[in-house]
Amino acid sequence: MAERLDICTPRASRDGKTYWTKIGTAWKGDKGIQLVFDALPIPDGEGRVVANLFEPKPRDGGQGGFTPAPRNTRQDDDLGGDSIPF
Repeated sequence: MAERLDICTPRASRDGKTYWTKIGTAWKGDKGIQLVFDALPIPDGEGRVVANLFEPKPRDGGQGGFTPAPRNTRQDDDLGGDSIPF
């Protein structure tokens, strides 16, 4: 199984701190590293483009992965008898 990494680019805030914004995902495999960008980094004030690879952080709940939104639990009669509210 390939190891997954987050591709992040630095952004400077007004208070001088650096924040990392996720712009894609990378996978380490047998044949090298595959990069898949969801966005592209822009050059900094000196014309450099920076993107770092980081271990993925777990999402809320500490288990990582996608957590689906809770389903609507209203009954059909709450919607006036229709199963589709629009």
